[in-house]
Amino acid sequence: MTRSDNVLSDLFSDDGSRRNVTVYLTVLAVGLLYHASVFWFIMGDEIQAKDEQITYAIEFEETPEQFSDSRTINDGEKETLEFTASADLFNSKSGFGLLTITISYAETSGELADPCDTVSANLVVTDVPADWNHDNNVLSGVSSDCETIDLTLYIYPEYDGEPKEVTGMDASHWSDVWSDSSYGQGIFELDIEVIVNEPITSGIPTVSDTDETVEVTWEAVFFDVSVQETS
Repeated sequence: MTRSDNVLSDLFSDDGSRRNVTVYLTVLAVGLLYHASVFWFIMGDEIQAKDEQITYAIEFEETPEQFSDSRTINDGEKETLEFTASADLFNSKSGFGLLTITISYAETSGELADPCDTVSANLVVTDVPADWNHDNNVLSGVSSDCETIDLTLYIYPEYDGEPKEVTGMDASHWSDVWSDSSYGQGIFELDIEVIVNEPITSGIPTVSDTDETVEVTWEAVFFDVSVQETS
């Protein structure tokens, strides 16, 4: 007789042992049945509901609007330009997606061998509702070779203009998520400073370079959202 046969023989050798084994097996069976019922019946509705959740495709149609400004700034001075997006855009569009700013200039002194001046630009962080901490924001820049300075601020949280796919809720819910006109409402402030780089002929009394004309283009990118059921 093997060792396992001896163990089984001992377990069923008397009525007490058989009773204990029977109780143990009964409890085990009840436990298994309970967990099975929880999974198949109690959680069944949740599992089925998850399988039946609808998927939606979210797409954005962008509308960029440009606004231009021009300033002549003296050497060593800083000037603050302000911008407010048109109220009509907030009323007619789903949201304000992002703001881009282009700062351009060219050496305008007309003097021989006059190098480009140094222009720095900084979009001031204010209390205007926007995604000020977005990883792809570019809020400041400097140019000393007449190259354009490009700044970008993402306005609507998590907006990148790319289509998205979501599951659950309903179409009106997702439309509301992307239809909040409060983002971007307010005054944006852009600080621009000019440092004049004198031409080699600056020692001549009739030669001077004391300021620079800077062209600023604000582009407000608004969007309309569309939500379509895909499954």
